[in-house]
Amino acid sequence: MRRVGVVGDGLSGLLAGLGAGSSGVDVAIFGHSEPLGGLAAPVDPDATWLFDRIPLFWRRKGPLDNLLRRLKIRMPTRRVPLTRMAVVRDDRRHSLPTTSSYWRKSVGDLAPEWAPLIKAARKGDLSQIEGPGKDAATLLSLLWNFDPTPNPEAILNIGWKESARVAIDGWVGTSGRLIAACLQTDVTFHTDGPVTGLRRRDDGSVDGVKRKGRVLPVDAVIQACSRSESVLYGRYLGLDGNFLRPHVVLWDADREVLLIDLGPLMPERVPEEYRPTPSLFHCIAFGDSSTAPERVEALLDAQCSGWRSAIVADYSLENLRLPVVPDSEFEDGVYHAHVGNAFEIGKKAAQS
Repeated sequence: MRRVGVVGDGLSGLLAGLGAGSSGVDVAIFGHSEPLGGLAAPVDPDATWLFDRIPLFWRRKGPLDNLLRRLKIRMPTRRVPLTRMAVVRDDRRHSLPTTSSYWRKSVGDLAPEWAPLIKAARKGDLSQIEGPGKDAATLLSLLWNFDPTPNPEAILNIGWKESARVAIDGWVGTSGRLIAACLQTDVTFHTDGPVTGLRRRDDGSVDGVKRKGRVLPVDAVIQACSRSESVLYGRYLGLDGNFLRPHVVLWDADREVLLIDLGPLMPERVPEEYRPTPSLFHCIAFGDSSTAPERVEALLDAQCSGWRSAIVADYSLENLRLPVVPDSEFEDGVYHAHVGNAFEIGKKAAQS
């Protein structure tokens, strides 16, 4: 039987493996170690509070959402109203408006900036948006694709057409669904060490994956684990009590820190003894990594008085790197996959 090797066990690798496995070939997915899932893995294998490594909001009707619906493993989500979000300048919160439609009057601190922002986004040109409007655009763009560059698509999808959404059981739940689907096909997982290289024939084509001095013969290879050079710092806190009320999302534009509290939205992620009002903080710092821990704590001190004495769970990840969309789907004898195309890339590798 034809065999496809997939290097990387994140969402892209799982989707690629599922695509190849559904085409009737043998698939070997290579991860570094347990747990599986890459960025969709738990922040700590022993954590009882369900954090996401990077709290990407769920794109309803996006490529992943559409694929999971097609596979009948749909992700349940919850809506996050704009009014539960705010930008911070000089330690003062500015809530996003109560209405997102540009032809109706918006209410809130950012109401004067909202109609021009939506109008500019519909035109696809945000170059003239400055001040609080740009801060709001940055926040919505971070929730859309974790890029602080204001994005018209993010503003229209989260701020106008629909609401932001979060998967109830998180990206861990997404990877769990995909792993289960993979196991129902001819997919095996290899997690006892990193891939060290590829074996090639004389004509340059790949015919094996090297790992720990051994080679597993394959007929095609999919690379699915490329990461950006930019490093983010994440701190994840479980607190006994609600410390961000009335908001669940803050973007501190001065400190370049994104703070998301998923506790009030989905207490199912928290051990029962801390319900119904826990805080499930995801603090992600952009910019200078050497000052990131201090900037995160400064934001928490300014906005969440008493948080230190309420800590139940506390984890830090100092080397978060976002996935990179490859320049080419096939290069140097290797297929390259990202979340948006991975399932189809798996099918192509199986049939090539």
